[in-house]
Amino acid sequence: MPRILSFKYQCIIYVLFLVMNGYAQQPDRPNFIIILGDDISADALGCYESKNLGVTPNIDKLASEGLKFNNMFVTNAICAPTRAELYTGLQSYKNGCTGNRASTNANVKSVVYYMSNLGYRVALTGKKHYKPASVYPFRYIEGFTEAVKTRGPELAEDWQALADFINENDKKPFCLFICSVHAHAPWDAGNSDLVKMNELELPSHFVDNKVTRHFYREYMGEVNEFDRQVGETIDLIQELNLEENTVLMVLDENGAGMPLGKWTTYDWGVRSACIMKWPKKYDANFSTDAIAQYCDILPTMIDAAGGKVPEGLDGKSLMPIIDRTKKIHRDNAFFVYEESYKSRAVFDGRYKFIWNITWKEGFDLGFVTNAPKDHMRDRHYRFMLHSWLERAEIDKTAENKVNQYYRRPQFELYDLQKDPDELYNLAEKLEQKERMKFLRAELISWMRSQGDIEHLQMPIKS
Repeated sequence: MPRILSFKYQCIIYVLFLVMNGYAQQPDRPNFIIILGDDISADALGCYESKNLGVTPNIDKLASEGLKFNNMFVTNAICAPTRAELYTGLQSYKNGCTGNRASTNANVKSVVYYMSNLGYRVALTGKKHYKPASVYPFRYIEGFTEAVKTRGPELAEDWQALADFINENDKKPFCLFICSVHAHAPWDAGNSDLVKMNELELPSHFVDNKVTRHFYREYMGEVNEFDRQVGETIDLIQELNLEENTVLMVLDENGAGMPLGKWTTYDWGVRSACIMKWPKKYDANFSTDAIAQYCDILPTMIDAAGGKVPEGLDGKSLMPIIDRTKKIHRDNAFFVYEESYKSRAVFDGRYKFIWNITWKEGFDLGFVTNAPKDHMRDRHYRFMLHSWLERAEIDKTAENKVNQYYRRPQFELYDLQKDPDELYNLAEKLEQKERMKFLRAELISWMRSQGDIEHLQMPIKS
């Protein structure tokens, strides 16, 4: 009898150990498929009020059937930092990846570690742009275009390889990242004929000329190509009968690689599309204005998988928003840009405060404007901006837009409810003095929590 009781106790202890560590079998744990775009501003998508309709039919339909986040943001609007935030649940100064050539800190854990420990198979195909491999030991599935410079009208896409990965083990759930190279420059793929040149609607801060219209139209063609890939992903889910227990997330990364998009803290760069299609049992078919950031995605996956979200992450689970027990997720979203100039920003749901730390040195992306035109010819945004400079010599409207682009003040404040394009700076308005003071204090508090103050090596008063 004692031996039998001892064995029972051992079983109980073992089961408790499994449950506490997230290993216990949970048949209803969802699979995850995350398809990630590249350099796409949210307003290029119809469901995010694009003025150029018909470019993203698959994404728009998905948004009408699923959950759409209206205030999802990246912290650092560049490719590598965006991906590091998504994969680690940590913002730039916590994970170490503050620029495109930077590495994530070696002691940081990524989605591969967290989801594998919960019994998931974790894989990635397409664009990587992360390092070191020890932090991101994804199972890499060959068959999708990895490098943005490998271009052409028909890029590699092996959807069967993804199906094989999904089908190889029906006992363990999976987490799959499909990382597209669309719509990263050069813009030379997709159907750009969807929008007529003379009917094309440009962002309001753009200089309107033939060169700009040509390349923006090509960019919209690339956005359409990403939308096609989303459609292929939806078809894959349906063909493999995964709809009952698979979460599909569509993210567009940081903003377009054009002036005041990527490489900035402006809304056109940091605001991201985020559409989720959850299984019916979650009843997640609505739109939310809750403020969220990419670091929240990983904790959400851990939570939905039955795991315990670890302490110390910058992100927090979105499940209370998804199951509608809460409507507010964050009070503020925070932003940083560090490579060519230094800028920090905070958004409270309506007002955006921007602090251009190196404003006296000028706002300039030297790799765009200073190098000869024949350098990096595949980066079409260079031709676009140079055409603005040429037009500014003979056109006053163009001159004003170019000057506004290059001459950013130390402080900026925008009411995004009334001024979503951030054209009218309210920072000098006397009635905004208290709001400026409060948002600046909120921003500095966040910077201290990130270790950013020490990084800047400059005295900052709260």
